[in-house]
Amino acid sequence: MKASLLALLGVLTVVAANAADKAPAAGPANLHELMKAVVAPQTQIVWDVGNGAQDADGNPDASKLKPTDWVKLIAASNKVKQAAQTLAQADHVLAASPGVKLDGEGNPGTYGVKQVQAAIDKNPAAFKAFAQALVVNMDQVLAAAQAKNAQKLFDSSGGLDQVCENCHVQFWYPEEKTPR
Repeated sequence: MKASLLALLGVLTVVAANAADKAPAAGPANLHELMKAVVAPQTQIVWDVGNGAQDADGNPDASKLKPTDWVKLIAASNKVKQAAQTLAQADHVLAASPGVKLDGEGNPGTYGVKQVQAAIDKNPAAFKAFAQALVVNMDQVLAAAQAKNAQKLFDSSGGLDQVCENCHVQFWYPEEKTPR
């Protein structure tokens, strides 16, 4: 009985290893999906919770946050960091799935999917650098949240807006006269 189980286990191991070798490679990182499903909602959590860590005069105040708020910040910053790492490390970034339109597509000064894809393909190193800047910023937010440091949270979450804007100006709405 033991010999039969060992033989079966051996066969299953070989089959599983063979299947893993033949598994299709992961597709390109999908920018639109990551932005809509992860980055936008999770950065909003960082901003919303971070804004709650201020006193009536707008000064950082850790006492304004509950333990659950710090947990939310840690979770949100980790999710954004992971999405940004996916983009920074991708061999190829797909602007969006076929047939998908970007928010604002068709508005004056705003790129559509084809233009975003062309901009990324033209300068993938710059795009990866922007994604890496987001990783670094999320590391700062994460460190502030883990230390429950309202001043560092204030500084890093405030810098998040600029990190996002820098990338958007180059890859999403470069022709817009006034950034959003």
